[in-house]
Order: sequence, then structure tokens, then C-alpha cells
Amino acid sequence: MDLVKTLRNAEISVANYRLFLLQIFMRLCLFVLLFTFLFVGVSRGFETVDSLDFSGSGPLFLSDKQIQEDLVQAERLLQDNYVLYPILEQKGVDWKSAFKKLEDHLLPDINPILTHHFQEQLIKTLEFTEDSNIQADLFLKKRHYVQRIEPKVAFYTGIRMAQQQKRFSVLPSLKHPNKIVNHWFIDCKTTMEVFFPILPERQTEKLFMLGQQANHQLQPLDCAFENDSGEKQEIMLPLIFPTAELNRQEMPVFEFTGGRTPYIRWYRDGNPEESGVKQFLKLARKLQNTPTLIIDVRGNANGSFAFIEKWLKDFTSNHWKNVIVREQQTIPILKGLLNRVQWNLHHSTARLLVGKDQLEQKLQQLKALIFHFREKKITEKWVETKFIFNGKKDAPKMNTRLIVLANQHCGNGCQFLSALTKQITDGILIGTNTGPFPKNTSGPIFQLKHSRIMLSFSHRIHLNHQLEPVSPSGYLPDYWLFPPMGLTEIMRFVRKKN
Repeated sequence: MDLVKTLRNAEISVANYRLFLLQIFMRLCLFVLLFTFLFVGVSRGFETVDSLDFSGSGPLFLSDKQIQEDLVQAERLLQDNYVLYPILEQKGVDWKSAFKKLEDHLLPDINPILTHHFQEQLIKTLEFTEDSNIQADLFLKKRHYVQRIEPKVAFYTGIRMAQQQKRFSVLPSLKHPNKIVNHWFIDCKTTMEVFFPILPERQTEKLFMLGQQANHQLQPLDCAFENDSGEKQEIMLPLIFPTAELNRQEMPVFEFTGGRTPYIRWYRDGNPEESGVKQFLKLARKLQNTPTLIIDVRGNANGSFAFIEKWLKDFTSNHWKNVIVREQQTIPILKGLLNRVQWNLHHSTARLLVGKDQLEQKLQQLKALIFHFREKKITEKWVETKFIFNGKKDAPKMNTRLIVLANQHCGNGCQFLSALTKQITDGILIGTNTGPFPKNTSGPIFQLKHSRIMLSFSHRIHLNHQLEPVSPSGYLPDYWLFPPMGLTEIMRFVRKKN
């Protein structure tokens, strides 16, 4: 009897054990099923994107096949995602020919091509864009190679010339030999010269500075001149790059000089509590009816539109809309922006510009936006930002003649004021070109397959008030300013115009 009872208890235990195993198995299946659904949901909502490779384990040398495939990928990335690609193409740029020339230059080399040499040549090939937002980064064997297109700047010779009909006559100068004074300019052998318009001494004349534009140090110009008798003189003219001043944070908010032609130097933004800010706003009301005003924003790289807008509201009741930024959004660009966030997270320990929480939030926003594009079958979207000064649209025309001094260190507020001189009848821009805008600090990044080069460029385009693309070099001045020309010459020019 005891034996039977024992066997029955054993059967019950085995049955319970089997039931236990079945329950475990079912729970495991349910977990796998739930995980699968969750993964599918996340994959639908958040696009899978290959991470940037910062390991530096890419190849030191590239084979011909790797070069060809990376060039095809780079050209396609630019064609599909670079906002200036179609604009430059319409102007006659042959992109395919540019990449073919690079391929023909690299492949015949009997020695293997270094990866960072390929990086250098790629950026050099793209210099025709004059777009300093284009950059190539390469992490290789614990080294970080950076190649970017440097912005073009104006180099000058110091040779001033007056235009007389279609010829240019050399004006006297204390720093240059008298043997070419009053001679006619013929040409320069070494490189294409540029005639920069400069401030005239008399209203009827047109003066120019002989120079050249480039993004690297240039050799002297080898130029020829002749006098009225036809006797020729050849002279080597060194090209000088003027230093562009950049304002420091410890500078005052502004500087003001009164008189017949009021002059304001706006150095930086400030807090509303600062006495300098309060005085700056009071000055706007004081100058409301001035016939001519000079605003100097040279070196004001961080001056904001919001700050100068408050000042303008006290100065004028007019309404303007000029600086326009259009941002292109496509799924590939959004994936490139995900890479940008990864870049920022990777570099955040060295110099954290934005908190990690904000970067993680940006990451989720981009992933959700990619999902939205896929769900709604959106192939392309443009987002427009306008710098609008909300005055009164029906206000009488501003009677002030506005003269703005700017250089390539030109922030949002400087860009707005520079654009305003191109928009109003009595506006003049003096100085240098205003530089690229907006800066490519948050554009997409794409990584080439074999070289592991990270190619970045802007997905935004800068338009003027007529909806025309502004050059990557920025707004060009009506009159260039070269040393030793300065405020004295500007005041003399303004007074004669008045």
C-alpha cells in the first residue's frame, strides 16, 4: 500500500514538473514575441543608421577600386544632398568632369595613394564651390586629419588706379615706386588680377585697388605698365592680406561719436540690465531723424539679430525682410544630421557646447522625423527662416542714409544690416565681404565607405530679399577698405556725398 502511494506521489511530482517547464517555455515564447514586436515598432519609428566610425582603423592606403567607389559615393552624396549643387550646375559647373579629373589624377600613380592624401585632393577638387562649409575629417591611427575649403579673401597690392574710360591709370603712392605713377596698366602675367572698387576722393571718379582673391597665400603679381609714349615698365607687386579684426567679449556694447555724421561702433550684444545696453537703446531714439548714419559692425561675429532688432524698433518704423535661410530636409539629410549628433556626443567630453540631455533629445526628434517622412511618404521638405524686422508696412520711407562697415567676422545682426544696405536706396556697404552664412556648425555628416572620410557640408542656403542665392563669400561691399584707409577716408567720402 505504501509503495502504491509513493508511486502516485512521484507521478504527481513529474506532472507538476512538466507543467512548470511548459509554463517557463510559454513565458519565454511570450517574451520573445513581445520583444520582436517592440523591435519592429522601434525600427519603424526610428530609422536604423550606421554609426560613424571614429576608431581610426581605416586603411592607410587606398586601392584604385576603393578610390573609384569612394569618388562615386562622394559625387552622389553631393548631388543628392548639397543645396548648392543644382545652383552651381545651372551656372555651368560640370560636377562629373571635376570628379573624373580627380580620378584621372590619382589612378595613374604607380604608388598606392595615402588615405589622407586622397582626403586633401578631394577637398582641393571642390574648391571651385568657394564654400567654406565643406569639410572632410579623417580619423586614422589615433590622428585626426581635417581638410576644409578656406574662404576666399582679398589680397591687395597698394596700387591705386583711376578708371579713365576703359583704361586704368596708376595714382601716386608713398609706398610704391614713382616709375609707374601716371602709367597705364597693361596686364599681369602670373595670375588673374582683380580691381577692387575703393572710396573715391571726388564724386565723379572711379578708383580701384589692384589685387587678387584667393584662399591661400599668393605669389607677387608680375604686372606691366606703360606711359603715354608707349614705354613699358614691368614690376613685381607683393600681395598683402589685411588682418580682419575680431571683437572681444570684454569690449563695451558700443561706441558713439556725434557730429554732422553720427558714427556707431556696435561691438557686442549685452544683457538688458547693463547700463551700456540702456544707453544704446536711448541713442536709437535720439538719432531717429538723422540724415546720415554710420554703423560699424566689423568684428561683431556674435552680434544677434534679436539684439539689433530692439535698437531698430526705436530708430525707425519701417518694415524689412531680407536675410532668408532655407533648410532642406530629406531622409538622407536627416540621417546625416543623426551623424552630426553622434559627432557632437563623441566630442562632448573635450568641449561640451550643448548638454548631453539636449543632444539625446535632438537624437530622438530626428528619429521621429525620419519615421514621419517614411509614414507620410515625404521625399523632400524645405523649412524657411526669415529675418523680419516688424515695423509698419505702410510707414513712410526711411530718410536716413545708412552706411554699414563690415568684415568677414559677421554675425546674424551684421548680416541683417549688410543686407539692408542692398535693399534700401540710400544704403552703402563698406569694408570686405561678409563671409559665409549660416556657419556649418550643425550640418549633416556622411562617411565614405572605404576611406572612412567624414564629409560634411551645409543643408541650408542663404537668400537675399529678392530670393536670390547669396554667394558663399557673403555680401560684397560697394567699396573695399584696405590699409591705411580707415574712418578718416570714410568720413571724407560721406561728407562729400552729403
